[in-house]
Order: sequence, then structure tokens, then C-alpha cells
Amino acid sequence: IKGLDLEELAVRYEAGLEVYRRHTAKVIERTKGGQQPTPQELVAEQEALHEVTRLRRELLDAVP
Repeated sequence: IKGLDLEELAVRYEAGLEVYRRHTAKVIERTKGGQQPTPQELVAEQEALHEVTRLRRELLDAVP
């Protein structure tokens, strides 16, 4: 894989991590406030984690 492609994968992975961090922060905020996270928040967090895992695998597979 070319260096540029690897760089693009790394950027996509970092962006995915940021999305996951935002969803996690929402869940943590609700929990700290003594509330249960909404089902939608939990699904969004789970989907973001799945995407980060997928992107991580794609990135690791691309590294020689």
C-alpha cells in the first residue's frame, strides 16, 4: 500500500476515534448526572466502537 493510502487510513482511524470519544463522553456525562444513557446513545457508542475497530484492523492490515 502506498504511503498516501496509509496516511489516509490513519486519518480516518483518528476521525473514528474522535467520534467514539464524543459518544463515550455523552454516556459518561449522563451516568455522572445519575441518569441512564438513552438506548440511542448506547447504540451510537456501540456503532462508533465497531467502526473504530474496523478502521483499526484495516490500518493494521495495511502496515507492511
